[in-house]
Amino acid sequence: MRNLELSGRALRLVGVCWVAAVGTVCGSNPEEPGDDDPQLAKDVYIEVQVAGGLAGADFSYAIDGSTGVVRGLACQQACDFDPGDILLHLSPVQIIELSELFRRAGIHDYAGRDFGTKCCDQFHYRIVYRDGDGESTVTGSSEALPDGLRLAVARLDLLVQGIAPIIIDFDSQPDAWPRDPLVLSDYSLSGHILHLAVEYGGGCEVHELDLVAWGGWLESFPVQVNVLLTHEGNDDPCDAVIHEDKHFDLTPLREAYGESYGVAASGSTALILRLTVPDGNGPRLITYNF
Repeated sequence: MRNLELSGRALRLVGVCWVAAVGTVCGSNPEEPGDDDPQLAKDVYIEVQVAGGLAGADFSYAIDGSTGVVRGLACQQACDFDPGDILLHLSPVQIIELSELFRRAGIHDYAGRDFGTKCCDQFHYRIVYRDGDGESTVTGSSEALPDGLRLAVARLDLLVQGIAPIIIDFDSQPDAWPRDPLVLSDYSLSGHILHLAVEYGGGCEVHELDLVAWGGWLESFPVQVNVLLTHEGNDDPCDAVIHEDKHFDLTPLREAYGESYGVAASGSTALILRLTVPDGNGPRLITYNF
């Protein structure tokens, strides 16, 4: 199943609200709408070398949009993979979202910059970023990098742990996303990471799963938001039962909430996730505290 008629991502919320069955819905318009062509993901290549820190890290990895994988390149210390290992499969939407983080951070404006080191116990990064507009290399320690680049690199570091970002696309609806059947066998929330255990038929093709927040805020108390687990099976002809654990970082959702409602004291905010999966069942309600 393939139907990626997507609207803008990484939205800045402007308080547009309307009435829905479960309360008032507050949505948004994209500040900088991105091009939604999934083929753009194939132009993206991001290579990160990590060194230093208290553990004396020394490893590198890459996000390759042409193959849709996060791959370990070298592992000397403070890493848990062999060179060439596939650490995570990413969908085109996830790759474009990560690419937009770097573009909004001005990666091409900083081409060739070395931001130096603020302290000896920080991670030091060398970032090689390439897309359709060219290639740029930036270096610096975690606290020396500009805020936008530091955020983007933090998102990438989670990929090495098998954690993909949630996609914020409040202008979209479920029909815009692939929804091949699957079974949600278990789920749990630990901090900002949502863990989903899924089962589906396949075995011959790579299956793409995204977690998408759609439709805007539902103005109940606490505030709710619709979250869809998408599933693109890529017309897999095989029918082996595949068990897969997926992990998603909800931090972008927390940041979007803060842009709309402001930031309260840590741990004092509750957001209800209305999680739906393509299994024909109703939403699972999950409380996300931050």
